[in-house]
Amino acid sequence: MSDQQTSFGILLKRYRMAAGLTQEALAAWAGLSARTIADLERGINRTPRHDTFELLMTTLDLTVQQRALFVATVRPEMTATVNGSRPPSRILLPPTPLIGREQEMVRARNFLQQNRARLLTLTGPAGVGKTRLAIQIAQELGQQFADGAPFVALAALRDAALLPEVIGEALGLHVSSEGEMSQQVTLFLQDKQLLLVLDNFEHLLEATPYVADLLSLCPDLSVLVTSRVPLRLRAEQILPLTPLPLADAIRLFQERALAMRPGGVYAEHQVAAICERLDRLPLAIELAAMHVNTFSLPELYDRLTHRLALLRDGPRDLPTRQQTMEEAIAWSYDLLSEKEQQCFQALGVFVGGWTLEAAEAVCQTGEEKTPEETILALAALVDASLVQGDIPLAGPARFGMLELMREYALQRLHAAGEEESYQRRHAAYYAQLAERASSEVPGQSVQDALLLQEVPNSRAAIGWAIEQQDVALGLQLARFCLGSWLSQGRISEAEGTLERVLTLSRQSGAQSVLFAPRAVVLYAFGSILLGRGKTERAQAVAREALSRAQRSGDHCGICSALAILGQLAQRGGNLDEAAAFFAESDEHATLGGCSDLRGITLRNLAELARLRGDLVRATALYEQALVIVGAKGMTFNIALFTTLLGHLASQQHNYALAKSRYRESLVVFRSFDSPTFMAWCLEGLAAALTAERQYAQAARFCAAAVTMRKQMQTPLPSSERDAFEQTMATAKAALGEPAFAEEWTTGTELTQDQAIDYALSDACT
Repeated sequence: MSDQQTSFGILLKRYRMAAGLTQEALAAWAGLSARTIADLERGINRTPRHDTFELLMTTLDLTVQQRALFVATVRPEMTATVNGSRPPSRILLPPTPLIGREQEMVRARNFLQQNRARLLTLTGPAGVGKTRLAIQIAQELGQQFADGAPFVALAALRDAALLPEVIGEALGLHVSSEGEMSQQVTLFLQDKQLLLVLDNFEHLLEATPYVADLLSLCPDLSVLVTSRVPLRLRAEQILPLTPLPLADAIRLFQERALAMRPGGVYAEHQVAAICERLDRLPLAIELAAMHVNTFSLPELYDRLTHRLALLRDGPRDLPTRQQTMEEAIAWSYDLLSEKEQQCFQALGVFVGGWTLEAAEAVCQTGEEKTPEETILALAALVDASLVQGDIPLAGPARFGMLELMREYALQRLHAAGEEESYQRRHAAYYAQLAERASSEVPGQSVQDALLLQEVPNSRAAIGWAIEQQDVALGLQLARFCLGSWLSQGRISEAEGTLERVLTLSRQSGAQSVLFAPRAVVLYAFGSILLGRGKTERAQAVAREALSRAQRSGDHCGICSALAILGQLAQRGGNLDEAAAFFAESDEHATLGGCSDLRGITLRNLAELARLRGDLVRATALYEQALVIVGAKGMTFNIALFTTLLGHLASQQHNYALAKSRYRESLVVFRSFDSPTFMAWCLEGLAAALTAERQYAQAARFCAAAVTMRKQMQTPLPSSERDAFEQTMATAKAALGEPAFAEEWTTGTELTQDQAIDYALSDACT
């Protein structure tokens, strides 16, 4: 083997690795065989063919200097193939087209051209497609830079001090006696109009001062960086990449799947479910689509319950770290400090996001971490694109993880043997939040609307508490979940979970400290059973609970049991018996200091008064109950009682007051995104409007209410059905069939927000 041939093989391998390519990838893009590349690099093929040499130079996108050096290593007669002018610089074309990212391309173009940003950093989580977008930007904008857009792959570089050498190599420079490579690069770029693309910079942050120096000393230089972490330089403009929009994610999966199995049928609704389970990350979608030869779409969706185990064995022309989703995430994880890694693992126990307060409560263990350390660790995770932050105009900041990141965090937490410890801290935090939510002290209670955001966390926490047979946590968390179950209409979930918690409580024996939460949970369970027509089961639960509570002197438990028995009597038409139960229930609520139940007992007494025709007393009792829940900041219950007061005002023919009550409640129910209760208000509003002979508006609201209930699968209770049907019949008779049908159609076509906006408008005052 001659020195020339040896030099050619070494140089070919050097340029290939600088481009971040395997032998197979270079062969695929150059239209050659992998064997040809291997033989050239090893010197087995001593003299490359003319067309092979041209393909390699073009594919590797060599600069003038690099081409000259390349030519110098082969036969002299081949030098004529390289002219002295600089070839147009271009970025290697990947084997597949870019899907989506149109908006990001527009923003990048605006930053680099109109805003003249000199440092644009593409950030985002593992697998979001930063490198692919950078290639597209360089392709589209590179021709507008007189000296092109050289691409510098940095993934393989481990020493930040060598960054100038790698950039110099990409520019075709060579070490000389004229100075260090960093100086040569600066001198070379000082008079160049060039877009320098630095790919995968996150592990080389120590080299950011060098990038800053280049920008300050080279006036026509622009730099495009891909990094999971911002460089934090003053010249930097950050363009964060988020997961693909669903439509683009579906298209990406379908195209990759068709490439694997051209005859397959990839229904949009099935693909959409798969893409959502993959966080709509391009890399994860591509890795999943490779399995369509093995699984049907439903099977693939089921298998993706454990995502990381399946998302592997990617294309061989991808870097190793991108051939599995787990390795892609590990690349970011390994760059974290030990404390940041611990925080990342701990945050995996959250479901559906968390607040800073929650993160501090779970991550800060004893004296191991100060609050400042937790905040700094969380900030570092946000910077590393492992955690996403949402800063609203009002309310606390909220953070979250993509599910793929969360699965990786939990794997690490389990491997460290700390899963149980952090899950207990997680459950304990939400149990404490439940206590604060039930506080009687004004200003200290937790806003109900904010609690709704914690539904996924509370569901996970209560499931864990039941598995651990922790009665105290289970009862506190069950009480915490009640509002969300009610407002969101998740009655089946509520019934099943409450029964499990109460069974666990009963098996554990009496614990006086748990009297209050157990009583609230008991009453909710009994009410749900009644609402679902399970009267015999409700009767048995109430009788057993009453007996146990009386033996242990649990006033709150007695209160709840009597309230359920009173409702059973009332439902059976035994109003006198119901009155006795309700009165005694209210006495025990007062004796036991059961503030959570006092509003309930007053509501029961008020409803009984209404059934007996004493609307004045019913109104007074509801207003008293409203004061109690208002003092505790129980926003959802305030809206409930306000709606009931609207019904009473309507029954007393005070329709203006009734409409005002309904509109007030609608605002609250909308904030809870509770269609069932919004429909309840619209039904009351329709009845009041019918009484005022505003039949067209009444018909629209009836239609909107029916539509909402159908969407939520929460039909109108039988006790309210006759009154609602009477409202519709009256409006139809007054309008006539054609006009009523037209208004009904209009009402069904209203979106939820449009219906509420119309109800709150001057048209319905």
